[in-house]
Amino acid sequence: MKKTFYLIFLAFLISCSSKDMNSNAVVAEEETVEKGSIAFTTEQIDLAEIITARIEKKEIAETIECSGTIEVPPENIATVSPIIGGFIKTLNYYPGDVVEKGATLAYLQHSDFINLQQQYIEAKSQADYYKEEYKRQGELTVENAASIKKMQKAKADYLSTEATYKSLKSQLELLGVNTENIEKGDFVKEFKLVAPIKGSISQLNANTGTYASSENFVYEIINSNILNVNMNIFEKDISKVKVGQKVQFNILNNDKQFVSKVKRAGIKIDKSNRTTLVQGIIDNKNQYLKPGMYVSAFISINEKEAFVIPIEAIVDQNGESFIFLKKDLSFKKIKIEKGFEYGCFFEIRNPDKELLSSEIVIKGTYYLMAKTEGEE
Repeated sequence: MKKTFYLIFLAFLISCSSKDMNSNAVVAEEETVEKGSIAFTTEQIDLAEIITARIEKKEIAETIECSGTIEVPPENIATVSPIIGGFIKTLNYYPGDVVEKGATLAYLQHSDFINLQQQYIEAKSQADYYKEEYKRQGELTVENAASIKKMQKAKADYLSTEATYKSLKSQLELLGVNTENIEKGDFVKEFKLVAPIKGSISQLNANTGTYASSENFVYEIINSNILNVNMNIFEKDISKVKVGQKVQFNILNNDKQFVSKVKRAGIKIDKSNRTTLVQGIIDNKNQYLKPGMYVSAFISINEKEAFVIPIEAIVDQNGESFIFLKKDLSFKKIKIEKGFEYGCFFEIRNPDKELLSSEIVIKGTYYLMAKTEGEE
């Protein structure tokens, strides 16, 4: 009987000792978790789909958000009218066609054009005559002491007819006429309408047989290889905009992002909407952008290098911002000083060594926040 009691007592002591050892192990394990942190198992981390990453250093900038349109620079638009009026005989190009600079857009006819050639021949003949007369009077004045008054008149007649001749010659050359052929007696019945720039025909304002005057244009040509991004900037932001700043913009229903730079900034405020015009220039050789398109744009200001983390890594609570640092299998919530937003990142101001050297939770933060609040 004593032996049985001894064995039961020994078993009780061993059992108590084992419980104390297990209890001490749990306490020791909990003590390894830093105060203010929460511990997980590997399985729990996988189940919560927690992902971590290191803080990054990027070139960032504040942005000014604005809207605007794509427009053609004035120097890349040409309205083409005839120098003198005429009836259109032939149209060589139509809207959508691409033309080279100097291409013949149309041929025109008019009796005034024939008369212009006649006047040119007469003016040339008179200029040649008075040139010889002026030369002869000059020789007489030297050799025979002839009247200086006659020489002066001969000079005036020569200079007047020479000016008329040169004026008519220039007009015919502008009309695309080879004056040397006219001097040989080969009059031209029709004159050309020539493209002053390379581009695409955007408008045709006439048809065959129409009388085209110099006051109204026949063709409009647009060169859209280079376009302006015209942005409306509010008065409060104007002082922040400088030439050379980066511009990023999108067009409607398209995720493609285009990049430009501020080329010029307006100096006058529109009283109706309190904005001014800021222009960027973009290369459009692929013709992807079209004049008149609406754009949503961002102008980058105060560019600098900064430490950033993805937006989804930050949790805001009671007006403060927090992130979670991962250390082994535990997660520590710390408060941060959040800067401005840049794309899908937030600037982190004044990060300490611990933050720069730690793994930061970038996915699963709201799960960890809920777990933290539950334990609190």
